[in-house]
Amino acid sequence: MNAEVQISRQPVFATVAIIGGGATGTMIAYHLLLKRPDLNSKSVVIFEPRPRLGAGVAYGSEDPQHRINVPASRMSIDTERPEDFADWFKWHSHKTCDPEAFLPSGDIYPTRAEFGRYLFERITPFLVNETLQHVQDTVVSVQHTGEYWQIQTAHGAIYTAAYVVIATSHPVPALPGPLKGIAHDPRVISDPWAKDVFKTIDPRARIAIIGTGLTMADVVATLAAQGHLGPITAVSRRGLRSRGHSHGPANLFGDFSTNPEQTALGLLRRIRKTLASASERPWQDTLDAIRRQGKTIWTALPVAEQRRLVRHLRPFWDVHRFRIAPQVERALNLRSETGLLTVLAARVESAEAAPDGLTLYLRERGGRSRTVHADILINTTGPDHAGILTKPGFLSRLAQDGFAQRDPVGLGLWTDKDHSALVDGLPVSGLLVAGPLSRGTFGELMGFPEVTANSQSVASRLADILQISTYSEQVHS
Repeated sequence: MNAEVQISRQPVFATVAIIGGGATGTMIAYHLLLKRPDLNSKSVVIFEPRPRLGAGVAYGSEDPQHRINVPASRMSIDTERPEDFADWFKWHSHKTCDPEAFLPSGDIYPTRAEFGRYLFERITPFLVNETLQHVQDTVVSVQHTGEYWQIQTAHGAIYTAAYVVIATSHPVPALPGPLKGIAHDPRVISDPWAKDVFKTIDPRARIAIIGTGLTMADVVATLAAQGHLGPITAVSRRGLRSRGHSHGPANLFGDFSTNPEQTALGLLRRIRKTLASASERPWQDTLDAIRRQGKTIWTALPVAEQRRLVRHLRPFWDVHRFRIAPQVERALNLRSETGLLTVLAARVESAEAAPDGLTLYLRERGGRSRTVHADILINTTGPDHAGILTKPGFLSRLAQDGFAQRDPVGLGLWTDKDHSALVDGLPVSGLLVAGPLSRGTFGELMGFPEVTANSQSVASRLADILQISTYSEQVHS
């Protein structure tokens, strides 16, 4: 059927449309349907081009080197059942043949693909009984039409919904400006999550990586596992690598939510004072306490101080907060010890492409110039949350139409505390934003436990709205 015929057909109506069927969107659907079992068949529609819900960018990788970066005991679809995934994995582990997942400490670090399969298994009953409809397509347009939202997909299908939830958590990374001139060179890998993107890399190739965080660690682990022996140079402005986990059990330490700080500097001083008073404890205990209290800490800061924190402290927070799995940490340490991995603190000033390779011109911290020659360049700067409204797609169209706006800190979309999209400070009726795209409002929203709590909160908000709507309809009928 061609697109013109599909577009002309009668729109399908849904009560709730969730755009994005990765972890965030899947968990919202799961909790909403648990809270509202009275919803009619297919009243909740989730748009996800991948064949399986729950995977998304984060958990869609089939690479066995890509592991969850916190123990399984802290990963769950439900905050009320924190051991749910760990129990599920122990039951299913005979199928995975993955002894590397089980550490002597008792912690379990399965592959990300296993966590994706767990999420899919949990959502499957709602697909089977058809209370949830999975539309395996990409949303290209969302428009407001009177009381409802009209959603069009890449294949021309049209859906009308009373409520829309934006749950597209991880946009494609953006290539840094100085590299745009070589962006179309086939030796430049701008999206490290593209399928089989590393398969054809020569084992002796010289590799330059832009970014030194979690994605860089995954890339190095993947290359090492497939036998790559060439030199790797990873570059970021501060040259900071993601840290590892403590070897003992987690034991939170530090109170940052009582009389929370009003400035970024005051918060930094309070953290340093707490760390100094707990010199016998692993630093992870304090950082985990900050993470647990993140929403209170973040919302206490004025917008100007939030911006200052992001500008000056975010890189240091990220490498301590987003830790790497022990298996990946071993791979990085081995490459560093053998001299095959070099991490530089520098910024890229320009780049050139020639038949014999790529050349990066760097300015190191301290001002010294440096040149790096590479056969392959890989971009690992992370999801481009800040640029989501400038790229072609349904989000930029929503912004143009006046229904979406960048948050004041510049981390994603502006929302209120009830998850509604905000424009000029006013909520947009029927449009909600979930997951990392709303972290400008909630602060810490990149770790899975926080994303789970956020998804449950969005689902609760939707369930309440639908309850009010149903009551109102009954009163007026």
